[in-house]
Amino acid sequence: MHDAVTVYGRDSFVAPHLGGYALFRPLAAVVATFAMTLAATPPAAAWEPTGGPMFNNPWGATGARWKIVNHVNKAINTARPGSRVLVSTFLFDSQASADALIKARNRGVQVQVVFDGDDADTRQAHRVANVLNRDNVAAAPPPARWGKDNSFAVFCKGSCRAGRANNHAKFYVFTRTGTASDVVMVSSSNLNKGGAVKGWNDMYVAKSKPQMVKQYSDIHAEMAKDTPSDGDGFRELVSGQFISRFYPKLRGEDPVMQDLAKVSCRGADGGAGRNGRTAINVSMFAWNGARGERIARRLVRLDNLGCDVSVIYGAPSKIVRNILRTSARKGQVKLWDSRYDRNGDGIFDVRVHHKYMLINGRYGDDRSAWRVHTGSQNWGQGTLRGGDENTLTIVNRGVYAKYMQNWNYVRANGARRIGR
Repeated sequence: MHDAVTVYGRDSFVAPHLGGYALFRPLAAVVATFAMTLAATPPAAAWEPTGGPMFNNPWGATGARWKIVNHVNKAINTARPGSRVLVSTFLFDSQASADALIKARNRGVQVQVVFDGDDADTRQAHRVANVLNRDNVAAAPPPARWGKDNSFAVFCKGSCRAGRANNHAKFYVFTRTGTASDVVMVSSSNLNKGGAVKGWNDMYVAKSKPQMVKQYSDIHAEMAKDTPSDGDGFRELVSGQFISRFYPKLRGEDPVMQDLAKVSCRGADGGAGRNGRTAINVSMFAWNGARGERIARRLVRLDNLGCDVSVIYGAPSKIVRNILRTSARKGQVKLWDSRYDRNGDGIFDVRVHHKYMLINGRYGDDRSAWRVHTGSQNWGQGTLRGGDENTLTIVNRGVYAKYMQNWNYVRANGARRIGR
């Protein structure tokens, strides 16, 4: 268990010490003593997943590094028998996560997992699949294929729903876990060691959201069919303050560029923006290709139009890096580099793995918008047209404030300023 930080949900029970003579006492007396001991023991505190945003810290102590993965594992470990757990992940090497999924299935939880068939082709993923697929029926179509336990693990051959790339979507859904119901978790983090120790990641937890659970369940069911040529494609689904997008978008405009087109740089009011200027803060891992270059140039253009644009990057292409650095060195876009090589081997060990953009100010007809755009999608051409991705937009001032707190923390503690 080299990558297991916290072990939850142990199945063993250590009986209370009854004294050396207890083995020779009548059975009824032993049972009575045992029952009295249990009655005197207070019940464990009920657990409920923490709602809202949470963030890990790859520079922190063990609990801080593994905060997101541990929270998902805890939710799996406290999933109620008869409930469902849905997982989509790109990378998977956590033994603790594998153990949690297997134990959940064994206690009667319907565990349904969609792995990327290339990058999640690991020992731990196959441990999970061997248990979840034990009673599958190969010749039957889903859902009959999944057997009586209604559990399964699918390794998508490329994209699950459409396109030619990979399953890069990262979400975790629970119909009942602990004391909570209808929980959706959307994250930049996979269930793997790198998600804890090599990158800054975020996760948003929405609770008591049956409509969202239905939306994500429907997408997950399409993914589990692993039929990328059957016409599944881009979906934008709204539930209250949440907008969930599911990719690929095989044709048409880029939703990120559409979001940026709705931004006006001046005239923010109602406490939004900075001195009346719309503020855009980005923390982005992979940022490349023609799409990434268009987004970078649009951000520079918005800064020139009066927006206050600030960027932390993690893995930009040379062209994207040059676009942003040229602007930063002119005193325009404010720019930070989060890449660190801690052991001097020429490979970056830690950097932002977020994929979020924060917009505060004028957005469309709203002069006091507070928007968080997050999820699994990096800013590259393949992530738009190629494979499975999911993003979540939250329109909420308090959520925006917590993301800005994280952005400022990473800027101050995990990044170097570029330009002036």
